[in-house]
Amino acid sequence: MKVRLFLFSLIVVILGCTRGKVSQEELKSKISTIPMLYTVQAQVEVIVEGHGDDGSGEWKSLFGKRDIIVPVKANVKVGIDLSQLNDFEINGSKVYITLPDPVIHMESSQIAWDEVIDHVSGLRDKFSNKEKEFLTLKGKQKIMGEIPKLDMVRPAQEHAEQILGNLIASLGYTPIFKARPVYQEFDFVRLINDQEP
Repeated sequence: MKVRLFLFSLIVVILGCTRGKVSQEELKSKISTIPMLYTVQAQVEVIVEGHGDDGSGEWKSLFGKRDIIVPVKANVKVGIDLSQLNDFEINGSKVYITLPDPVIHMESSQIAWDEVIDHVSGLRDKFSNKEKEFLTLKGKQKIMGEIPKLDMVRPAQEHAEQILGNLIASLGYTPIFKARPVYQEFDFVRLINDQEP
């Protein structure tokens, strides 16, 4: 698997806020205006192998081998949607906050056609478009399985804390971030979205 990771530094604009304390409802309203920002991005590549009889019966293997190696690439983006922040409380001069779940998008998954390696014996059919589409799907699933192993959520959380902390400080409060949620591998099943954001 190949991974290229990019972190996007942000210039934080405090949305025209003036210094002065606000109510919890007002703070929620101001937070909800922060746009969704994907601050961590990775280009991930996995290798998928295809073999055999394309479901037509093992007897075809008697006429020679039929193998293909397919690189599948995808762009993975992670951010924190601060408009979904609900777990926060104002207590005196402090605001206690727990970040919402990260938003993970996998997009632009595709086969690197110029890097495909196949070997099909002369008496065998070449791999069909349907089979190649299946390999693309298999590659997407493999990339999804690799995402939990990438260190993408932590820096996205750090960027979100920076943005939110600056906003809260500008309103006269001290931000206190509670322990960041820790995600297990099975949690990523619900966090990953393979549709375009």
